[in-house]
Amino acid sequence: MPSLLQVWALPGALLAIANVSVTWYNMVSKHVPDPYLDEVFHVPQAQRYCNNDYTWDPKITTPPGLYLVSLLIQSVAGCETPNLRALNIGAICLICLVSYSLRRSLRKDSSKQEDQQAEQSDRLSLLDAHSALNISLFPPLFFFSALYYTDVMSTLVVLLHYSAFVGHKRATSPILNKAGIVVIGTFSLLFRQTNIFWVAVFPAALAVVDALKASGGSSSINMDAQTVLKRSWSHGEVYDCPVESAGPQDFLLFFMSLALVVVKQPVLILKTVVPYVLLIALFASFVAWNGSVVLGDKSAHTATLHLPQMLYFWPYIIFFSIPLTIGTVLSPIVQLLPNEPRMFLTNTLTGKPKNVIPGLISATLFIAIGVAAVHFNTIVHPYTLADNRHYVFYAFRILRRHPAIKYAAVLFYYICAWMAYQTLGNTSTTQTQVTQGPQKKKNQADNVAPAEPCQTSFVVAWVATTTLSVATAPLVEPRYFIIPWIIWRLHVPHLSALQEGKTGTKKAPYDMRLVLETIWLLAINAVLGYNFLHRGFSWPQEPGKVQRFLW
Repeated sequence: MPSLLQVWALPGALLAIANVSVTWYNMVSKHVPDPYLDEVFHVPQAQRYCNNDYTWDPKITTPPGLYLVSLLIQSVAGCETPNLRALNIGAICLICLVSYSLRRSLRKDSSKQEDQQAEQSDRLSLLDAHSALNISLFPPLFFFSALYYTDVMSTLVVLLHYSAFVGHKRATSPILNKAGIVVIGTFSLLFRQTNIFWVAVFPAALAVVDALKASGGSSSINMDAQTVLKRSWSHGEVYDCPVESAGPQDFLLFFMSLALVVVKQPVLILKTVVPYVLLIALFASFVAWNGSVVLGDKSAHTATLHLPQMLYFWPYIIFFSIPLTIGTVLSPIVQLLPNEPRMFLTNTLTGKPKNVIPGLISATLFIAIGVAAVHFNTIVHPYTLADNRHYVFYAFRILRRHPAIKYAAVLFYYICAWMAYQTLGNTSTTQTQVTQGPQKKKNQADNVAPAEPCQTSFVVAWVATTTLSVATAPLVEPRYFIIPWIIWRLHVPHLSALQEGKTGTKKAPYDMRLVLETIWLLAINAVLGYNFLHRGFSWPQEPGKVQRFLW
């Protein structure tokens, strides 16, 4: 029977995000009652829909999903500016709920926990609810929960699609599950065109690997390359090792192993990707009919190869997630402390000690490719330099102070990428190994939190999809990175829920990274909210009109 802690963990998180988002909404409604910036286009368009006028404003380039939702609920919510904005309060709360469900679903065999694991399950429920709360507090997302923008609803639908995908292994009806994946995926395309990568390419890649591993098995133990490739060809095994033990050679072996297995299983691959191919076909049909990916004014949003976007992404992760990632840097220092503080900080902040020195091969490759991308492919969109209301404007002022800065920054990008990657490899349980025979070892294994380790296949699919979704956009926009960050955050493992020692199983300290993360995110939201509401300014060409800072 679930304990009170397990029962109230999620409702507590939902109450918290509802309270914070309503407070933010009330403050925005008081100080900025009229539509601001992109709302100047979105609000009138939604109001036309509510009046059954489907005339399209050519300045709007995103699909009409947000307006259609407003149209569906207009009899209850109305279509005035405050009512339209309130839609995103419900969406941000649902993001918290879906994020919690995803954290639970991403655990391996969580439904098989027995009564003796009740204490562990309670702790995991609390950790999952806390992570879900922090995801919904993510500043580039939370900020727009009080404005009538597309981003919050778009993110919600993509997460619903990912939840349907993650739950396919436990689906009682695979056909209905695949139909649901297609329906939700199609719905997501009504909000943002780049969602096609997150509802088709990303899950298709993961589904193919899962199907091949289910068919031929998977190997992740230390084997030489020849043995790995031989087993891949003869037994159909996909080499897919956990991130915490993966190096550049493991990623290379993964690609080679996958290629060998794919060649022998074409029918299985085709059966697996049918829902995602259908989504891509639907999207391609729309593009052919529309003559472009974007609606409205196509000249301002022409797809352009922009590889440095993937360099900017890593500092973005580290800035918002420094409480989660700083443990990678602090781990060597923590190991020098006396035993008691060392164990406490290991269990609550840094995770299991590991080799924290970046690999020479990976560093050289990243820096070489990064410098080439910066030199040949840096794009500074005219909007970026023309609009000082956006924080990206000030970031590029720093990068453009001296020609050498953009090259020197590549090393910083690499350090951030390395920290983000290492954070995915933190172990979700902390154990003190005790050699007491096979039965004791079995009991220890039973008490380990049943978490799915983050595999190299996930990292490959995630990085590839992120690249596809942002590297074709000439404009550097923090909102474009919201979904990639959330997917990364969902896969960051907790630190220990239970701890094994000589005296048996005991409750481990709470994962204090989550507490620090909450404080950090609230602080960012408070500062940016204050800037938006109270630090307005005017442009000389528009005297008397208040301009406000925002993403």
